[in-house]
Amino acid sequence: LNKRTAPYFIWTVVALACALYFLLSRSWGRQSCSEGYRGADKAASRKRVPVSLCLDGLILTKDSSGCRLIEAAVGPFLEICAACEAFTIALVQDDDQEESVRQLLQSIGAFDVGLRRHRVMFSSTSEGRVSMVRQLQPKIHFEALESVSEALAGKVPEVRLVGSEPWPTLREAAQGLG
Repeated sequence: LNKRTAPYFIWTVVALACALYFLLSRSWGRQSCSEGYRGADKAASRKRVPVSLCLDGLILTKDSSGCRLIEAAVGPFLEICAACEAFTIALVQDDDQEESVRQLLQSIGAFDVGLRRHRVMFSSTSEGRVSMVRQLQPKIHFEALESVSEALAGKVPEVRLVGSEPWPTLREAAQGLG
């Protein structure tokens, strides 16, 4: 070691020490996450599979008197909300219909099992629903309309057309998610 090479040696040692520090600090952070600490719940929620569901035809039916629940689909829907990071999209024409959908979701306890209020979305057209699902980039989208399912083919990793032969009901379509 002489006067010319000493600075190179010192800066190399400093760089290696910093790299070693960052490498070890990252691995320690992962260990504490897996062992469990107060933030473990947040880490677990980030690992939930993102899915999107159209509510119309799967959970809700609409008639002249307003929105009604499809009782057979409530159980599977709540299971999806509990097991996955669920985003829902309903077709509505005005604010009153939006509030009606929110109240129905509240009445079945969807917000209590894991559905977040800010993940309940609305569109006035099925084309708008296609655009929203493409932006969300879910792993799986549950759909009731064949036209929407076809528009999403190749744009979303998996689209499950509920009511089709492979998935006649939401219960069959939701199997294997949890």
